[in-house]
Amino acid sequence: LIQWFESAPSRTCPQCRIQVSKRHVINKLFFDVALEEQTALDAETLQNELDKVKAQLSMKEKEKRECQAVVDGLRDTLDVRNATIESLQKVLGETEMLCSSLKKQMKFLEQQQEDNRSSKEEARRLRNKLRTMERIELLLQSQRPEVEEMIREMGVGQAAVEQLAIYCVSLKKEYENLKEARKTSSEMTEKLRKELFSVNSKLQKTVSELEKTKEELKSTQKDLKNADQEILSLKKKIDILQDTLKVPSVTRETLSRLVFESPAPVELRHPKLHCPAHSDEINLDATFDVDTPEHQPCKYLFSPAKRQKLDKKPPPVVNLAKKVLKETVENWADDLEDDALNGLLPAFIRNSVLSKKPSPGSLLGPRKNTGAVRMGYDGLGGRTKFIQPTNMAEIRPLAVRSKKKNVSRPAPAASASSSSSSQARLDSFLQ
Repeated sequence: LIQWFESAPSRTCPQCRIQVSKRHVINKLFFDVALEEQTALDAETLQNELDKVKAQLSMKEKEKRECQAVVDGLRDTLDVRNATIESLQKVLGETEMLCSSLKKQMKFLEQQQEDNRSSKEEARRLRNKLRTMERIELLLQSQRPEVEEMIREMGVGQAAVEQLAIYCVSLKKEYENLKEARKTSSEMTEKLRKELFSVNSKLQKTVSELEKTKEELKSTQKDLKNADQEILSLKKKIDILQDTLKVPSVTRETLSRLVFESPAPVELRHPKLHCPAHSDEINLDATFDVDTPEHQPCKYLFSPAKRQKLDKKPPPVVNLAKKVLKETVENWADDLEDDALNGLLPAFIRNSVLSKKPSPGSLLGPRKNTGAVRMGYDGLGGRTKFIQPTNMAEIRPLAVRSKKKNVSRPAPAASASSSSSSQARLDSFLQ
């Protein structure tokens, strides 16, 4: 008991559950029986317990089968419910679509109804306005009896007074508009009248200018005809002069000599290279490739027939100025031919041809002034070649001829002087 009192968690009686202590009187003792003492079990008791367990198991299985049946039924019900829900959802979607379409139709119908209402209101207003306009037009265009009849039909009352006031205001506005239109039309008429006056004046000026232009055109055509006739007559005179100029004469020889020795015009001069400006230096180290013309024997420039023809009396000259101009042009053409010959033929052939070529006018015809090739500065820091003209002292002066009669000079002297002057000279080579 002392051990139980010390080790027991709760000191209560196992039978009546009354709290006890060491002071109480304990009537009964209950001892714990060990398991080793219960080894001998009864077979019937075990069989009863087995049957009891089997019965409990069969009951549990029966409950399980019932629960399984309930679960299967619930599953079937759930499937049916799911199918029903899906069908209901489809029906709901279709119903919602139908509702949305119906709502749209309702909105459209409401809009149409509103439009119809506004159209009816507009039609009523326009009908009243049309009736008012018809009455105003009747007031404007009808006679007095008809207007009085219309006023009597309107009756007496506030509406009639308002209608008459509207008619009066409309008539006043129409009257003001007519006054404004009349004013603008009068202004436009005045403006058009002024424009018509200005256009008529311009037309008169143009007609007068046209008449003057026609007269000027007629006079110009007349002048043109006169100029054509004058051109034809001048062409005939030119043909006659050309036929006259074909005959050689002493006058032609004198004119060609005069044109040759007189300074040529600027337009007829040939472009040539000259010495550099502001520099008199000559490069003595430069090599020159100058062809020395061969000496040509003296020949007579004119035949005896030509000399006899010169002794004769020269034909009359029609126009001396025209002949001088023609001689100048011929000499210029000869110079151009000589330049072309210089560019195409070698030096020795050119010298021989020039020495044999007779002068085309007289014994003292024009000579080719070739000059000499020089080397000098070009003004840009370099050197260039240029042609230095022949000294003017070498040109033979004009011979004095007798005025009493034309006597040809001896040809050998002239040919000798021309051949000696055509040769290059070494004493003036470096001048």
